[in-house]
Amino acid sequence: MTSEPRSADPYQRSLEFLYDRLNYERQVRGAAKYPFGLQRITELIGRVGLSRYLYRPGVEPEVPLVHVAGTKGKGSTATMVASVLAAAGYRTGLYSSPHLHCLEERFRVNGQPCTRDDMVALVDRVRAPAMELGENNGPPSFFELTTAMAFLHFENRGCDAIVVEVGLGGRLDSTNVCSPSVTAVTSIGLDHQQVLGNSLEEIAGEKAGIIKSGIPVVSGVTQPQPASVIAERADAVNAPLFQIAEHFDWEHVPNQVWGSTVTVGGRCSPLSDRQQFELAMDGAHQAKNASIATVLIDLLRQQGLQIDDAALRNGMASSQCAGRIEHWQLNDGRLAIIDSAHNEDSVSALCQTLEHRCSGRPITIVFGTSVDKTAEPMLKRLMAISSQLVLTRFLGNPRFRDPALLLPLVPPEFANQTTVVDDPIRACEFALAEMPPGGVLVICGSFFLAAECRHWVQDRAACRSH
Repeated sequence: MTSEPRSADPYQRSLEFLYDRLNYERQVRGAAKYPFGLQRITELIGRVGLSRYLYRPGVEPEVPLVHVAGTKGKGSTATMVASVLAAAGYRTGLYSSPHLHCLEERFRVNGQPCTRDDMVALVDRVRAPAMELGENNGPPSFFELTTAMAFLHFENRGCDAIVVEVGLGGRLDSTNVCSPSVTAVTSIGLDHQQVLGNSLEEIAGEKAGIIKSGIPVVSGVTQPQPASVIAERADAVNAPLFQIAEHFDWEHVPNQVWGSTVTVGGRCSPLSDRQQFELAMDGAHQAKNASIATVLIDLLRQQGLQIDDAALRNGMASSQCAGRIEHWQLNDGRLAIIDSAHNEDSVSALCQTLEHRCSGRPITIVFGTSVDKTAEPMLKRLMAISSQLVLTRFLGNPRFRDPALLLPLVPPEFANQTTVVDDPIRACEFALAEMPPGGVLVICGSFFLAAECRHWVQDRAACRSH
């Protein structure tokens, strides 16, 4: 707990109450000792009167709920599903993390973040139960509190559908107390190994922990071993499994400017034979995420939700995720792209998109990452497509990795094209000043870096491309 003076502003006091808590998103070391578990969040949700959202085997959820895990793609997939549900006329709550600019972004209803007044009211509602709970079981963590607040907000707003993105892992994530109508595991990759395990199979086992008895699960996992872990878990709890490349497939045709036309084909009941739509988000990886979201929508239709083809098309066409390969036109024909890619798989997806969209154009990378990330494979992949690299850090979170410590990971032949600039905004300014007309500025490596640089890019943009 902090000894800092309390703010007089109710909103700031609310943020202080939350950020005083144990917060894995800001932990530099000791993450493996982070007290994951479901007892505190279960009791907290019960104490605020929301037990109806808790999972009980054999009891159908009162509110349709989609629960999405995955190393990458879970946030985009969750956003797509929520967008389609809202387009179908359902008041839809979306709980996602982390946020880019303000905490309210984590709690959205039909795409709109909760207000500051809502935030204050939510914290006021959980404050006393949290303090009482701390006397017996230890104080709830930051993420446990925000999870309870999400369900409170969706209850207050009368949501008739909810989409929940897993925070970390799955089995012991605070969101795993929810009662789902359908679940999904979008992908498996190496990330957060200090918590989830050092192999793809171990990580798959943690993420498969969200699969519930008899509840359908959609798997976008393509590697044989982790896919088998997902399948074994589904079989063990009698959960119908819909596996990519086996029960459904997808293809996409990139649009001339941005986005793509996606076609999803189901190979078994109750999946639709063929569904086609325009996807606003760019990249083959987003088209894959859209296929998973489409299958989730099909399964919700089977459960009685009224979602017509127009809602699917409108929802996919309007779905946007801040910080996921966002792009802006600058002057002199230059382009700026911000992406929150922060592990090898997500950086690879970014590079594949850049190779397609920016072929032949000089690319300057501004890169900063967290101390717990394996930076070398990310840098190796980025250097293969770039002409200049600027190493930096972010300022608002202690998990940053000193860019001077990244420099030895750069091969000697690329050293003359690499610069260290500690301040992220100055790093962007340096990169832009050095970049020729027609060049592409790419800022990536962390959600936190994306958040700190996004407004700077927006202020310099001639327009945002669509």
